[in-house]
Amino acid sequence: MRNFKLTIEYDGTSFCGWQIQKNGERTVQGEFEKSCALIFKQDIKAIASGRTDSGVHAAGQVVSFKAYTRMKPAEIQKALNSRLPPDIAVIAAKEVKADFHAQYSVKEKTYRYTILNLPYRSAFLRQRAYFYPYSLDLSLMRRAARDIKGRHDFKSFQAHDPLRADCGTVRTIKRLNIKKEGDLVHIDVTADGFLYKMVRNIVGTLIASGSGQLPADIIPKILKAKDRDKAGDTAPAHGLCLMSVRY
Repeated sequence: MRNFKLTIEYDGTSFCGWQIQKNGERTVQGEFEKSCALIFKQDIKAIASGRTDSGVHAAGQVVSFKAYTRMKPAEIQKALNSRLPPDIAVIAAKEVKADFHAQYSVKEKTYRYTILNLPYRSAFLRQRAYFYPYSLDLSLMRRAARDIKGRHDFKSFQAHDPLRADCGTVRTIKRLNIKKEGDLVHIDVTADGFLYKMVRNIVGTLIASGSGQLPADIIPKILKAKDRDKAGDTAPAHGLCLMSVRY
């Protein structure tokens, strides 16, 4: 049995997240494993670097799986791209050592959150960027971001999920950059791991700081409180994209 590492991208709009759901809703994992079964004529268990939520996109999700096959990685990539639906694509494929695990071997992941900061909405970006028509002070957002970087207990930025209750809440944010490109504000976050909806809760808090709803120096108090109600709102899913995973 051989072990393969694939980098995939997907438009999360029509998916109920990565992970297969008991109610049979459409998921990225479900579509991926279904296509694999057609190609390899065997059941395939696909493991992702992380479980993206409903509506979240990926430009660099990493998936690993094991299969009995003589196919070369390039042949697997071509075969999958011919079988997968148009909102999923394999952009790289390689064979890896047997102990490689897409989730447990991760060293860091980078997400990007995109905000469309205009008085009027965009038809083209409606599923790629969060439309926020109000004034944002990026200097205040960057001031708040400085206190978020580093190793902290991020319990205040974790949405409740009973299935992930025993995972611990201490994480290290290595980079948190905010930049403006035209009418778009990009928030790039790199960490050794993320809690449930952590990035979206951080973004919501940064937006609250940039709009004056929360003071920019309140982050230490929010972290210390370990209380989700103290942080900002959860930003919508469609503005978030998993950009890359490093091993």
